[in-house]
This record gives sequence, structure tokens and C-alpha cells, in this order.
Amino acid sequence: MDDRREAQEAIESVLGLIIDEWYGRVSSYYVTAERLAEESSPDQEEELKKFHDENGHRIKFSKDELDFTYGLRSFWLDDDLLIEISANNKVEDFDIDEFQERLKNHYLQAGKHLLPTPYELKSRSYDEVFELDSNFEEAFSVEVRKGKADIMRLSFRLNPQLLPKLASKPVASKTLVENFCVTPFRNIYASVYRSS
Repeated sequence: MDDRREAQEAIESVLGLIIDEWYGRVSSYYVTAERLAEESSPDQEEELKKFHDENGHRIKFSKDELDFTYGLRSFWLDDDLLIEISANNKVEDFDIDEFQERLKNHYLQAGKHLLPTPYELKSRSYDEVFELDSNFEEAFSVEVRKGKADIMRLSFRLNPQLLPKLASKPVASKTLVENFCVTPFRNIYASVYRSS
């Protein structure tokens, strides 16, 4: 049980760091709580927020027409640790089918590439480490919430045999999760969002 907890804590730390660094990279373009405290501008509202709690790690954008939240979390499903990436979508005519199809095509291709790091996993491909359900529709889900944003989720199963290596290499793991799991999901969502 301790091994499971330690592995999840290591992955959660990586996910939290991804959100913190993302927030840091883009915060100069948005009104943040820190900026409001410095400038004491009562007429302005926060445009960028981050959260770390029992629901995972999230970054929320709320500026002009932008109104969405990306989330990261890990959870155990039976004996498997999964990483879930989500986007809260409020765009009424957002093409979920196109989003799903583009994600599927991307990950089927990108998954074949070999890992650049850590050294111990260089002979492995991304899809050996971050496993998607063979039926992509099982890995991708949409929670429709009446009167609220729909939540689109994509879950990767971490290969249990390789999980200890991932957990013991936080810098390399952060790079892998960010470059393979998070950035493509975010970029494809933004592209479909702009065309909606």
C-alpha cells in the first residue's frame, strides 16, 4: 500500500508542477490575484486562476471570450494508476467528434515514438508507458452537465511495470507527461475551439 501511495504522490507532484509552471508562463498576459493585490484595482476581476485540491490540479482562463479550465489528476482504478487530462468546455457548437478524432489520430501516431528520457526507458515507446484503451472511446469521455460546462476527459493508464521508474525520475516524468499527454491535448482543444 505504501508503494501505491508513494507512486501516486510522485505523479501528483509532477502534475501540480506542470500547472504551476504553465500558470507562471502565461500569468503576465492576464489579471491574476497577485496582480490585483499589487495594484489594488477593484474594478478588475481575475482572468487566470490555478487550483490544487482533492479534485486535482487545474488552470482556469477567463478573459474576453476565453472561458475554460484545463485539469490534471491521477487516480487508481483497480491496480492501475491513471493520469487524466480534462477540459471544461462551454462553447455550444464545439465539435466534440472532431476533437476526439484528432486526439485519436495524434496519439496513435505519437505513441510509436521512443522516449527521449529517462535513460532507463529510452528503448520504450510512449504508448508502452502511457497506455490508452484499445478502444479509444473508452479512454475519452464527455460528461454533459446541463447549465454548466461539459467536461471532456482523456485517461492514460501508466504501465504498472514502468511506474516505479517514472515515480523515481520526477524531472524526466514531468517532461514526458507534459510533452506527450498535456501539450497535444491542449493544442488540439485550442485548435478545435478556435474553429467553433
